[in-house]
Amino acid sequence: MPQPHVTFDFDGISDRLKYSKLHVINHANDRKFELRVSVDDKAFLNLRGLLLDAPIADLIDLAVAIHEADRWTQRDHDFPSVIHVRLPIRCLETFNTPELHAHLQQTLYSFTGDLWTFEFIRFPEQRRFAELQRPLWKTSNEGVHTEVALWSGGLDAMAGLCNRINQKSAERFLLFGAGGNSSIRGIQKSVFSRLEKRLGVDMRLMQVHIYQSGSRQKGLQRDRKLRARGMVFMLLGAAYAALEDQDALAAYENGPGALNLPYRASEVGLDHARSVHPLSLDAISHLVSMILGKQFRVHNPFLWWTKAEMCRVLDKMKVTDIAWETISCDRPHRKSVTQCGRCSSCLLRRESFLASETEDHTPYLIDLEVGLERDDLLRTSHLPHMMHQADSLRQIVYSENAWEILARKHPSRLADIVYRLSRGGVDSEHDLTEKIISVLARYADEWHVPVVQDTFATEIKAIRRIPKRTKHQKTVSIKE
Repeated sequence: MPQPHVTFDFDGISDRLKYSKLHVINHANDRKFELRVSVDDKAFLNLRGLLLDAPIADLIDLAVAIHEADRWTQRDHDFPSVIHVRLPIRCLETFNTPELHAHLQQTLYSFTGDLWTFEFIRFPEQRRFAELQRPLWKTSNEGVHTEVALWSGGLDAMAGLCNRINQKSAERFLLFGAGGNSSIRGIQKSVFSRLEKRLGVDMRLMQVHIYQSGSRQKGLQRDRKLRARGMVFMLLGAAYAALEDQDALAAYENGPGALNLPYRASEVGLDHARSVHPLSLDAISHLVSMILGKQFRVHNPFLWWTKAEMCRVLDKMKVTDIAWETISCDRPHRKSVTQCGRCSSCLLRRESFLASETEDHTPYLIDLEVGLERDDLLRTSHLPHMMHQADSLRQIVYSENAWEILARKHPSRLADIVYRLSRGGVDSEHDLTEKIISVLARYADEWHVPVVQDTFATEIKAIRRIPKRTKHQKTVSIKE
């Protein structure tokens, strides 16, 4: 392993009663920084009066450490960074095994493209409040069929929950939310509260936030891409599920979104995130199982559904107006209208409402801006690429050798799924290939529904009319 580019040395993750120190060393220029970090996991106690045991506390600490290292690594985006993390943990025997080190490094590489090394040391005697406070009460979920799921505040999460409620897949739904800012956490709370009131279902929302101070030091820069964000979210969600005596965590995501195929041949590697790719969920499941010492599964109940198919339940359950409050935008704007309407996530959201014949009154910036401002939004729209992808997929999936073409074009995203997941014994290779072809065919067909074609035709024409920029041309910038 090459020498680290940056080292993150944690004193031990504490709670907000006492921030712990994080020492950051940038080996390229020998700059040193000191941050203060904490995690507010005492919220776990407030729900059921439970006490965090050592493996769950270690799982939370690992998530916090990855979050901080991912956030403060100053990357050269043409080359992988070498990141070293020194972290105190409680179950030293569990973490200091070659198998766990290797799997953790491989999983982080698949999420971030960086090379990670870890040095685990004994946790100091001082523990967090959530580990020390004996419960005054303890409610029991024994005999109550419970599902724990991630809660992002997005459309997939809400549509997924509504479908699971409609399917009666559980009697109680425990949702876990996390977010980098108060705005996202506020949306999560608002959508949850409105759903709970309207549906009258037994459901709970738990949110945990990671805090840091000292980030305004000169020379300390934040990487805003947060490549490991999905992994951190799942690790914290798994800790919550384990605390609730559950052995599974659901991630509600539509199939094409989970597979996340590139729109253009030029998009490679980390240009297309794979946070909820089936192999990513499988890797996180194995990692959590090793840390907890028992079998744990992170799964996506909607892997073989399109987003439009997930949205059809909204009208049935009379919650469509609440769905308009969810956030899908990849990079929300700092305006009264936050969702742009032209990034890939916004476009998939718009297409899904149209294809499912569900009204969409979500405010999009692209519908409100005029003149040069709208041209600038359209200029960077992903619409032509997404429509081209749908056309290409449609030609492939209805050909005689559909799977051979798909596997050759997307070996790491499709062929690996069939090879590795079929070894689990749940689905055969034939069944998996049929499911992949079917969900991609239905997704491609949705883009050819007349209402979808008619709605986006005007936008495509407008994009084609926009003159190309010259290097001397002044453009209008949209802050994201």
